[in-house]
Amino acid sequence: MYYQELCVMFPALAALDFRIPPALDGQFSLQSFPAHRIIHQKDAKLEHVGILLAGTFRVVNELENGNLFMIEINDPISFTGEVTLLSGHGITSVTLETITPCRIAFVPERLFDAWLNTDIRLLRFVSEGIANKLYQTSYHSGERMFYSTKYVLLKYLLEQVSRSAAPDAPIRKTRQQMCEEIGLSVNSINRLLNSFRQEGLLSIARGKILMTAAQQRAANAALRVYLSENRNGTK
Repeated sequence: MYYQELCVMFPALAALDFRIPPALDGQFSLQSFPAHRIIHQKDAKLEHVGILLAGTFRVVNELENGNLFMIEINDPISFTGEVTLLSGHGITSVTLETITPCRIAFVPERLFDAWLNTDIRLLRFVSEGIANKLYQTSYHSGERMFYSTKYVLLKYLLEQVSRSAAPDAPIRKTRQQMCEEIGLSVNSINRLLNSFRQEGLLSIARGKILMTAAQQRAANAALRVYLSENRNGTK
C-alpha cells in the first residue's frame, strides 16, 4: 500500500505533510485490531514500525510476577516501535494493547529508519512525541516511590473526576485498571477507598466511586495533608 492512499483514507495523516521518498514507498500494510488485542509483546524482536491512524492503545510493562503496569495511552497520530528503533536495542521493552478497535499502518523497521533520515517533518514529529512522553515521566517521577499511598490514590481519583464530562458522574475505572495505572495492589486500593469513604471524601454505590463537589473540596484539602506524609503515612 502507498502512503498517499493512507492519506486519502485518513486526512489527519495528510495534514501532517510528511514526505516519503518514492523509492521507499509502497510497503505499508494497513491492519485492523479489535479492542483488547495485543499489538506487540514485550521482549519481541522489532520488525515493523506502525502508525496509529484510528483508535486507542495502551502501553504496559509486564512484570515478572505477572502484574501489569500501565505507562501511557496513545491516540492518533502516534507510532508503535519508534522508541525501540531509535534506542537501537531492537527488542521491544513494553507490550502494546488496544483499548478500542485500532487501525495501524505498518512498514518494515529498516524502511521507517530510512524515512526518518530523509524527512525532517517526520523526524521532528516522532522526536516531539518521545520528548513529551519523557517529560511527563520525569515531571511525575518519584511520586509513587516517596509519597504516601493515600496521596497517590486520592490524586489519581481527583484527576479522573476532573476529566469527566459530568462532575457528579461515577469514576468508570475498575479496581484492576487502577492497580495497573498507579501501581498499587487491588487489596491496597480497596482498603484506601474504604478509608476515604469513612473520612467523607467519596461515596461508593454499587461498587462505583462518586465524589460530590463538597467531597472534592474535602479531598483537595486532604491531599495537602497527605503531601506532607511519608510513604508509610508518617509525618
